[in-house]
Amino acid sequence: MKAVCLISGGIDSPVAAQIAILNGFQPFLLHYHNFPFHSLGTLEKVVTIGNKIAERNSKVLVSLAIISHGKTQEIILNNLEGRELRQTCLLCRIQMFVKAEMYAQQIKADIIVTGEILGEQASQTLDNLPIVISKIKIPTFRPLIGYNKEEVILLSKKWGLYSLSILPGGCCSINPKYPETKGRLEEIEDIFNQMLESIEVTAQEELDSLQTFSLPVDIETVLKNIEI
Repeated sequence: MKAVCLISGGIDSPVAAQIAILNGFQPFLLHYHNFPFHSLGTLEKVVTIGNKIAERNSKVLVSLAIISHGKTQEIILNNLEGRELRQTCLLCRIQMFVKAEMYAQQIKADIIVTGEILGEQASQTLDNLPIVISKIKIPTFRPLIGYNKEEVILLSKKWGLYSLSILPGGCCSINPKYPETKGRLEEIEDIFNQMLESIEVTAQEELDSLQTFSLPVDIETVLKNIEI
């Protein structure tokens, strides 16, 4: 079984990927490189974490795919104004799942795995969790959904991931000051449809630029092959 495991430079997503591996899935790690809204420090962290996952699962083939997401974020920002800016994270997250499903179809993966914890982020509330996957049909596996942060940190330390996940690295710089925590699908649909054509074209362009690396890999090799 194949799993597309969304992976950031944080604590939660590597733990979720490791749980997927322990449950018999071959992991295809997928990272969204949000340049210019993310620093290269985040990308370096992700490569280091990916290498660690590959190291501790030496009998499993582990790969890391890097996909651009900055143009998608630009489209979202350019189409929002006023109160609509509260929806930035929801719209961004929706498109992350859309592109994850497109990638999953390419590699014939069975599920998408995320590190979402209930209520940890604005996009992870009970109201918003169904919205962020409203555009996809592939099953989504959220192994940490009922965990608290302390439990996830314990697992991260147990598997040698924690010290890497807390290394310095930039956060996304387009997060609104007051993100929407109680999204309404109808409102999101209206905003999404206004940018539908451009965001679909961009999603395909960004998917076409995707680069996949067998792990372990060094950061220099990654930087030579991705678009910045």
